[in-house]
Amino acid sequence: MSKPYPGDWVIRSALFVPGHIDKMLARAADSGADCLLLDLEDAVPSDQKAEARQKIRQALEREMFTRSAVFVRVNSFETELTEQDLEGVVCRHLHGIVFPNANAPGDIEKLDRALGQIEKKVQLPIGHLSITPLVETPRGVLNAYAIAQSSARIVGLIFGCEDFLAELQGRHGADEAPLQVPRAMVAMAARAAGIEPIDTPYIKVYDLAGLQSFARAGRDLGMSGMCALTPDQVRMIKEVYTPAEDDVRMARELMEAAQDAGNLERGVFISDGRFVAPPTLRAAAKTLARHEAIRDLEAFKRAKR
Repeated sequence: MSKPYPGDWVIRSALFVPGHIDKMLARAADSGADCLLLDLEDAVPSDQKAEARQKIRQALEREMFTRSAVFVRVNSFETELTEQDLEGVVCRHLHGIVFPNANAPGDIEKLDRALGQIEKKVQLPIGHLSITPLVETPRGVLNAYAIAQSSARIVGLIFGCEDFLAELQGRHGADEAPLQVPRAMVAMAARAAGIEPIDTPYIKVYDLAGLQSFARAGRDLGMSGMCALTPDQVRMIKEVYTPAEDDVRMARELMEAAQDAGNLERGVFISDGRFVAPPTLRAAAKTLARHEAIRDLEAFKRAKR
């Protein structure tokens, strides 16, 4: 599976971009998003999908998006547009596909086969294209772990709340409380499968304080990143999903204290008044690994300016 930078996948911010609007495609290139989700589905009117495919392909071949991983959200198989979407946009500069309304493993298995065929056709290495299923129905949420394991191409799992609530006949509610359970379920499924859990967009696009609160809640549920609807949201999301300096410092101190405790043959110990056990140290190690992966990604982006 390809991505533009070495090391682990880092998808703190994934910006949705309508594929048929030139100025939005151009603006996305400078958004700073870790991942761009160029859209052929909901954001594109049915009579402009062919034009959107063409514009996305041209932007990819012009190498407009060299600082971000680039995925395209295609239309689902039920629309009978998926094959046209893949034929229109797949090239070596595309890193993956977002598949909407993923309800069961069979949806992704079918997509996997289709990607293998198109890779052969355009002479790309088999496995070049990654997949991020978009889980946005109650059925999809209940099947999230099976979906996450359904293809070796899968690098992330995205939760989509609007379709989910529409099918559930639910509402956002105060503090987005009705979304806590499905968000947690998608995060757990992705973590259990060893892939990136990516949270739903925050639809109040001008409410940055609300976005910050929503993003922090997703982070605390286990999400590793979040979708964005505007470049302004990207900045806030990246800030929330980047380990804070105090968290990194504390993680380093814990790892150092653990080394001292090991010399004293202690499996658990007290550090700065805090009880420390193996799970605490695993969490600290993951914080440091994420910090290093983000540092490397940002260095890559600076080099591409």
